[in-house]
Order: sequence, then structure tokens, then C-alpha cells
Amino acid sequence: MINTKMKIALLIHIALIFLISTDPERGFLAFIPGVVALLNVVGIALILSKQKKTGAWIFLVSSAILVPIGMIGAIGARQILDEEKKNKFYNEQ
Repeated sequence: MINTKMKIALLIHIALIFLISTDPERGFLAFIPGVVALLNVVGIALILSKQKKTGAWIFLVSSAILVPIGMIGAIGARQILDEEKKNKFYNEQ
């Protein structure tokens, strides 16, 4: 399950792409948050396809590129990793 922080982070990254791309002198810099947003979408797709750990790591690392804005997504991805670790611990006992 994708948490709200990850959804908000993806929306912020997409908004950042549009804000940067409207500047004619610095529009080329929009590819940086564009790559981050693309990796976020890949991470979300992996989470939804039951590969939660891999998807959360991809989302976490890609969000960390845009510090401090990406920290929202990184915290959300970390929560998914913690949840998986907790579920694994309880299922082993």
C-alpha cells in the first residue's frame, strides 16, 4: 500500500518539473526532478506489484536526490520498509 507521504512527494516533484520548465533560461534543469519523478513512479509500480522492498528502496533513493523537498517521500518509503520488517518479524514467530 502506498502511503499519503509518497503520493504528496510525487505531486510535489511533478509540480517542481512544471515550475522549472516554465523558466526559459533554466528549463533544461527540469530533467533532474523529471528523472526523480520517473523513478518514483517505477518505485510505486513495484510496490503495487508486491515487490515492496525494492520499490520502496527505489522511491527512497530517488527522493533523497531532491533534498530537502524529497524528504517527504523518503520518510514515506522508509515507513513501508519498516512495515515490511515488522511483518516479517511477526510472521517468523
